[in-house]
Parts: sequence; C-alpha cells; structure tokens
Amino acid sequence: MASTRPNADGIETLLNRLSAATDQITKASEKQAREVDKQLKRLVDRGEKSTERLLKTIDKEIKAQIKSLRRELHDVERRVAKMRQAGKQQLATKKAAAARSVAKPPATKKKAAAKKSPSKQAAAKQRPAKRTTAKRTAKKTVTRPS
Repeated sequence: MASTRPNADGIETLLNRLSAATDQITKASEKQAREVDKQLKRLVDRGEKSTERLLKTIDKEIKAQIKSLRRELHDVERRVAKMRQAGKQQLATKKAAAARSVAKPPATKKKAAAKKSPSKQAAAKQRPAKRTTAKRTAKKTVTRPS
C-alpha cells in the first residue's frame, strides 16, 4: 500500500491544483464579467446621451421650422387680406360706375344720326362736286369773248 499512497498524494495534490486553478478561472471570469457589465453600462449610457442630444436637436429644429411656418402663414394672411381689400375696392368702384351710368348716359357716346329719307339720299348723290378756284378761273377765261 505504500505505492498507492504516493499516488494518492499526487492525486490529492493534483486535485488541489485543479481546485486552485478553477478558483482562479472563476475569479478571472467574474472579473471579466464585471468589466463587460461596466463596458455595456458605459455604452448604454453613451447611447442614451447621444439619443437625448439628438432629440434635443430635432426638437430645436422642429420649433424653428414651426416658427418659420407661422411667419410665412402670417405673411400669406396679410397678402390675402390686402387682396380682399383691393377686391372690395374694385367692386365698390364698379358698383359706383354702374350707378353713375344708370343715372346719366355717358358723354362719350354719340347719338345715332337721323336717317335721311330715300329721296334726300338720292339728291345728295346727284349733286355735282365743288369746283376749285383754278377750274373757276379757267372757265371764266374761256367763256368770256374778247
């Protein structure tokens, strides 16, 4: 049995070494797990901060866009109001002009010429053309005997 004892001591020593190595591995893996947790927590915190910054930037941009749209809408409302006012003024001007035209006829229109009777029209067509002074003097000189 003496030979089994050194083997038993060797096995026990081996078991003790394995137990110590297992403890070291367990401690090392626990340490690595804690480091991984720390890294993960830092990454999550960093992501949350980045998300918050992004949300603040988006919120700021949306507010700026809304403010710009409000200004543009106000400008459009002002222009529409001006156009309505101009339309009302034009309508009032047209109504006033229409009321004046009904009250008195416009001065620019000429009255229709009275129709001539057919006999007067025929007489007017038969009338000889006027002679110029040159023709009259030529006729006078020819008609006078010398």
